[in-house]
Amino acid sequence: MHSFLSFFTLALGLTLVCPAAAPVDNAVTAMTCVDNPSFQQVQPLDFSKIVSAGALSSRGGQKIEVFLSNGSFTVDQMANEYVLPLKNKSEFILVVTFLNANQPVVDGTYSPKAGYGKPFWCYAGARVLSGPNGTNASFSVNDGQAVLAGVKSGKISGTFDLNRKNGTAVAARAAGKFNVPLTVAK
Repeated sequence: MHSFLSFFTLALGLTLVCPAAAPVDNAVTAMTCVDNPSFQQVQPLDFSKIVSAGALSSRGGQKIEVFLSNGSFTVDQMANEYVLPLKNKSEFILVVTFLNANQPVVDGTYSPKAGYGKPFWCYAGARVLSGPNGTNASFSVNDGQAVLAGVKSGKISGTFDLNRKNGTAVAARAAGKFNVPLTVAK
């Protein structure tokens, strides 16, 4: 049946859109942001099952974004920060971004403490359906770390536990793991 559908799709010149693969190695274990109103409007979010997962590298490799979602989306849909594919308030797209100053992103340990524009810097945010078109809710993380491996292999994996504290209280946190194919932007 699948081969017939593929042949039929090709014969009509249609593009078959498949969601990003989500192997079992992908999980969100924590995602909170107590002081972001947009994020609070969609609570509680269920991140017990990741349906779509993937990563996108900029052409020169200076930026890699990892996407984990409970909705059924392609990597291109999850990467579009202007037209969000979210259909209801229960869906989210968690984005963990890796940057390495003006150099390509490589395997290693990244931290929000490194600072914007510095080597081995990372941050996290979520795309949620808050308001009429949805929003990108930054967690403004300033502590924790994310580990990235496999950049040169085309499939990356890693872990992340990023947070922002107000005094001793955790105001925002994103934690989990990923093992996803790495797509290079066109």
